[in-house]
Amino acid sequence: MARLTSQLLRFGAVAVAGLVVDLAVAMALSTGAGWPLTLAAACGFAAGAALNYVLNLRWTFRVQGAAGAPRRIAAYALTLGATLLTRLLVVKALEPMAGEGLVGPLFVLLAATGVSFFVNFFLSRRFVFNP
Repeated sequence: MARLTSQLLRFGAVAVAGLVVDLAVAMALSTGAGWPLTLAAACGFAAGAALNYVLNLRWTFRVQGAAGAPRRIAAYALTLGATLLTRLLVVKALEPMAGEGLVGPLFVLLAATGVSFFVNFFLSRRFVFNP
């Protein structure tokens, strides 16, 4: 149980780092380079996902060697898809509760992010970064 808790905490720290890179790249490309926001956001997501992959591989789950890298990368791509789908389904389910103003939509987005975080962690642990 201690190993699971340790991995979960490291996974959370990596997720925060990935989010920072995601937003920084998106903002730099959008406001600094004048790219369309949608394209900038996609590039930011990809940069954050790449960072998350490397940090989770080496630090969170401490996978050694390059054995199985193509399979692992494919599993990571599927995990990202499942995580995004989970996030969108939660947003869709909670959207009627959002109402007007900032608090409602922010709550929905945070709730969806929280649920998708755990989906991402357990899929990553089981199918992507397992020894």
